[in-house]
Amino acid sequence: MRKLILATLVAAWSVAARGDSRREVARAGVPPPLVREVTARAGERGVPAADALAPLHEAAARGVPVDLVAAKVLEGISKGIPIVRVNAVARDLTARLGTAGDLLRHARGVGLTPAADHVAALLDLGSALASGVSRRELDSLVEAARGAQGGSADAVVSAALTVGELARRDVPHDEAMSLGTAIARRGPRPPGEISSLFDAWRAEGGKDPHAFLSEATRRVESGRKLDGMVDPFGESPDRVVIERGANKNVEGNGLAGSDVGKKGAEHGLGPAERSDSARGVVPGVDEAVRGKGKAKGPKK
Repeated sequence: MRKLILATLVAAWSVAARGDSRREVARAGVPPPLVREVTARAGERGVPAADALAPLHEAAARGVPVDLVAAKVLEGISKGIPIVRVNAVARDLTARLGTAGDLLRHARGVGLTPAADHVAALLDLGSALASGVSRRELDSLVEAARGAQGGSADAVVSAALTVGELARRDVPHDEAMSLGTAIARRGPRPPGEISSLFDAWRAEGGKDPHAFLSEATRRVESGRKLDGMVDPFGESPDRVVIERGANKNVEGNGLAGSDVGKKGAEHGLGPAERSDSARGVVPGVDEAVRGKGKAKGPKK
């Protein structure tokens, strides 16, 4: 009889505790459907509801979208991961999303066009932070976008995501940031474009990231496409195709930082690389073209 009474009291206390935790989280701004779903999933796995709901409470208090954190909690509980570990991962996600939210508010405060998809921007910035991109680096990308005409938060997010993807490929942050800064100034790139191109470059034997990043940065700054940047034939030691049309100087006198295209600069270039007036003649062909219609027949 005593055991039955004790069991009844424990069960009642457990129900009351679950009810208290539900009410507490609901007051913190967690949608009731999420509370019910997480509580039910926790119950199925024998996880105390209060423990499972704690990260949601913290996310709501931080102003982070609770559904993003709840998804991580539900995933961990479903996989049977210890709740302590699940909560650690969820809290880390909350911290990164909180930093991302702070940055987006700062970007809007300095006049950048808001992100077209706020939640996607949060997740992308969170991914960049998880890859080691620092808040200081994110702030510098905001400043770069701020100094550009029509600067946008989407450009900052794209730049940060690119730096993070390159960091996961062992590219030093200081080198990747040069490209990131160019993207922040010039506008967002297609998702995964740079990382896919970098992987293709490495597959072709590319070794020096500086060569790849230098050309990519030059093209982005010039508003040029990155198509054809990887050398698949091994004609260049760095496996990078240098686009001669990018980064012309403001006077139009050739490439910035190069003599290519300037008067008197054709020396040292092959015939196919020279301007028309400087190309050498091809014996027997150019003469025939110039003399077309004027050639006399053989003397009899």
